[in-house]
Amino acid sequence: MLIMGCNKKFMCYIWLILAIVCLVYYIVCVSYAGIGSSFIFIWMLGACFFGLIFLIALFDMKNIIMIPVIIKKTFFVIFGMGVILFITLETLITISMKQTPPEGCDYIIVLGCQIRGDRITKSLKHRLDAAYNYAVKNEDTIIIVSGGQGKGENKTEALAMYEYLAGRGIEEERILMEDKSTDTNENMSYSIRYIEDKDALVGIVTNNFHLFRSKLLAKAKGLNNVCGISSPSDEVLFINYMVREAIGIMKDFCIGNFFR
Repeated sequence: MLIMGCNKKFMCYIWLILAIVCLVYYIVCVSYAGIGSSFIFIWMLGACFFGLIFLIALFDMKNIIMIPVIIKKTFFVIFGMGVILFITLETLITISMKQTPPEGCDYIIVLGCQIRGDRITKSLKHRLDAAYNYAVKNEDTIIIVSGGQGKGENKTEALAMYEYLAGRGIEEERILMEDKSTDTNENMSYSIRYIEDKDALVGIVTNNFHLFRSKLLAKAKGLNNVCGISSPSDEVLFINYMVREAIGIMKDFCIGNFFR
């Protein structure tokens, strides 16, 4: 009985610790990037979720409420399966981040991300610098810059990327602009129209956490020979990006974006 009581107390405070961690990281992200930054809200939801579980577990431990054993077991089974799935996805994302791209890609697709007005963001600059470094070493590689125009953007992301690369000395005739897409799935759908040979070696240039999903989407759109060209990510927001990416993978899988 004493051991069972200790186990209950231990699990109870695990939920509290998780709630506090989520809340602290939410505050850090908001302080660093602003409350409107992409996906940060999930950490406040996480704090509320784990905080609620902590209160329920605490009331159950103190016999204020009585939760049926079947409900407890069902919750832990579902939660455990979710944890296993999440760890699996994060492992695959991490493996993809570490892979070194081959030389001599026929094409590279540079995925766009938000610009502010006319100014490229730090994340997009990382991608463009990775594309530039690859293009300088592989002079026959054709560059496809992919991204439409969104809210708060004075031009398409593709045009901003074109201007950046051309401004650094990449020959304009090597750069093709895909300027209609609004997300990664559309990046791939529209960019492959510039690639006649679907067996050509195509490198996907994006931030490291985004490579695994991007390659899956590229293959689903018909490209048979895909590799990733990794660029760095913001260190403070990296955990946020990794969690968001796992959720993005599950979303794309559920709606069929990974299937030809």
